[in-house]
Order: sequence, then structure tokens, then C-alpha cells
Amino acid sequence: MRPLFTKASGGGEDFTLVRCTRCGLEFVSPRPSVDEIGQYYSESYFMKRTDRGYDNYFSEATHREIERVIELNLRDLGFFEYEQSLAGERRALDIGCAAGYFLSYLKKRGWETTGVDISEACVEFARGAGIAAYEDDYLEITFARPFDLITLWASIEHLHYPDRFLEKARDEMKDGGRLYISTCRCGGLNFMRLYGKGWRFYNFPEHLYFFSRRAMQKILEKNGFRIIQYTTYGSGFGSPGSLPRKMADIMAKRLRMGDMMLVAAEKA
Repeated sequence: MRPLFTKASGGGEDFTLVRCTRCGLEFVSPRPSVDEIGQYYSESYFMKRTDRGYDNYFSEATHREIERVIELNLRDLGFFEYEQSLAGERRALDIGCAAGYFLSYLKKRGWETTGVDISEACVEFARGAGIAAYEDDYLEITFARPFDLITLWASIEHLHYPDRFLEKARDEMKDGGRLYISTCRCGGLNFMRLYGKGWRFYNFPEHLYFFSRRAMQKILEKNGFRIIQYTTYGSGFGSPGSLPRKMADIMAKRLRMGDMMLVAAEKA
């Protein structure tokens, strides 16, 4: 293990980023406990985030932008072909569902949807939109019927025990089911190298883990999954909506230099 740098949280607390020299996994130290982490996810976390180009997660403008990105991600992961292959009931679980935008999208397409999140504000918002959402720790609840699709959209980096989440997700997935993950990507040829500790996803301590492709493959294989689709996107270069950002995002996607990764996996 190698310490990389120390950075203060929004509240002024210092956290150190550490890298595993074998697999490239980066993680925050010290790590707040499961009981402590909830304080970082008050409603203000979703109302004042500007690092990703929005300052109100619950606004209609943000909803539209997230849905646009969702459709792009689903296309890259082969979702629409997978969806067409399913006969009868289609069930999806979104772990870290936030305001439920992805589940609302699926519900319009005829899916039975369920979400889990630790944010009270997000769960209330999702329920108001007709989504079956639970304010709970995914590891503490069970579901009677298995799922065709389980997703972790920008969630796995927040989890204290990603191994346990993946093991449980595999157990609750139908044979032939799919797991979709999006998360910030460290290592490799990557736009993140332009920014050092100022990288847009080094949000301490909300983001606990930062995966390289190798680290992601290792944790999935360890928990019984096989990667069937992988790509990257996103640059963080320039201001949101600007021409430099658009050009850099095109380069990031085509050359797999993105600082976000998309992974589709199935049971091995």
C-alpha cells in the first residue's frame, strides 16, 4: 500500500488517499464508519453539488440530463438487445437509486422496479414519483424474487463493503441476469491525470474507493461475475456544455481515456 496525498473534506477533515500497489485500487483513509457516513448525505449533498455540472439534483433539468446519460450508457452496455431477449416479467433493482430517475425510465418501459438508498431525501423523492424505494442498507434487506438486472450507477465507490454487495447481488440475480456498474476510473490512459488531487471525483469521504479496470475485474471475478462489456467516457475538461468539453468527451470515449467506466457483467 502506498499513500498518495492528503485532502480535506468539505467539512475540513483530512483524509489520505492510499493505493494498492498490486491491483491499483485506491481508497480513503481513515474511512468513516457505516454509522458516521450518513452525515455526509444530507439533502444539501444533492442540492449543492457543482463538480458534475448541476447544483440541484432534484430539478427537472437534472432529471433530463441524467436520463440522457442513462440512454447513452445503456446503449454502450447492450441493454436494449438484452431487454428484447427477455420474455415475460422483467425485474430490476437499483442499488444507490438516489431520486429514482433510472427506475422511472425503466418503469415506463414496462419493468417492475425496486430501489435502495441511504438518503432519506432521495427515497422520499423517488416514492413521490411512484417508485418502490427503500431507505436502508442493501446488505440488511432481502427480496423474495430474483432480478433480471441489478445496477450500481455511480454507487460502488460509496460502499464500505463492495465485496459483500456484489456477492449478495449475484445471489439475488436470475440465471442469465445482468449487472451494470458505472463508476469513476483511476489508472491507465485517463483524463484524470491532468488534475492530480483536484480531480473532480476525489470527493472525500463520500467516495471511499476508486477502481482501475484491473481492480474492477478482480473484484467482479472474486464474486462470481464475468465482464462482458467495458467502455469509458467523460473527461471533465473545460466547463460543462462548452466546445472544449464536448471535444474532450469525444476523445475520451473513442480512445477509452474516460475518467468514468461502464461495466456489464453476468454470472460466471
